[in-house]
Amino acid sequence: MDPLSQIIALLKPQAVGWRIVEAHDAWTIRFLPSDVVVFGQMIEGTGRVERDDGTGLDLAAGDFMLMAAPPPWTMAGGGGGTPVDFKAALADPGLLLSAGRDATITRFIAGHFTFAAANADLVASLMLPIVHVRGTDTLAGRLGALLSAVGDEALADRPGRSLVLDRLLEVLLIEALRYRPATIPGSDRGLLAGLADAKVGKALRIMHEDAQRPWTVAALAHAVGMSRSAFAARFTHIIGMPPIDYLANWRMTLAKAALASSNVPMAEIAEMTGYQSVSAFSTGFKRATGFSPKSYKQSLAT
Repeated sequence: MDPLSQIIALLKPQAVGWRIVEAHDAWTIRFLPSDVVVFGQMIEGTGRVERDDGTGLDLAAGDFMLMAAPPPWTMAGGGGGTPVDFKAALADPGLLLSAGRDATITRFIAGHFTFAAANADLVASLMLPIVHVRGTDTLAGRLGALLSAVGDEALADRPGRSLVLDRLLEVLLIEALRYRPATIPGSDRGLLAGLADAKVGKALRIMHEDAQRPWTVAALAHAVGMSRSAFAARFTHIIGMPPIDYLANWRMTLAKAALASSNVPMAEIAEMTGYQSVSAFSTGFKRATGFSPKSYKQSLAT
């Protein structure tokens, strides 16, 4: 399994709380700050997103966006209207509707993704703060087809619509994470950029395939055909941390996922993360997370 697939499998993303929202004429919806990954797709009409941090973007029909832990923000259409709290709009959809027959209609899907608690912090290593995919962007390739399928399914009234949309949205998340045109600031940094780099990507795959091996920077550099210093500099520049630090973090990621499963013996967890004994693993785990393995496991159950 490739590194991204491993990480997605550990994250176990699920699209939850999504709704199809309809608004007429001039409208504005106010969203509170959030620590989750929110998403939206414009199905019909247009809208403008404005974040309290000064960032904004325009959404046209077919566009999709992801935002990780956004600050307070608004979404508006038709020139904007009196702000309506999103939760209030869900409770009373009539707040966004007009009594007129010739109203300008906007429809969009809005919701958020949840991830396995053990390694939800991995999302930060994959996501840019904002991902905006235009439905008209031919470079989006398969992502464009997914956007079209989501919009079609959302507007239809077929049996099993909710289940199909759940699955489509989960796949859409993965495709959106992989979608990084060179024009997006920061697209040349991070894990996905590293996986796209021939040398760094090979090193990442090696570490993920054999995390328990006592890798050194010299051994990794040799495996990818680079000098030690050049490899260390290139890896750190793209990934944002030295190779051995990344390996240590990945081992702890595996450990946290294993601890979340009640049927994995502690000795097995220690071995898979490169430790020679349970006591050495426990010490390393507490140093990295601030919890003993036992305490960490108990925290997930509460």
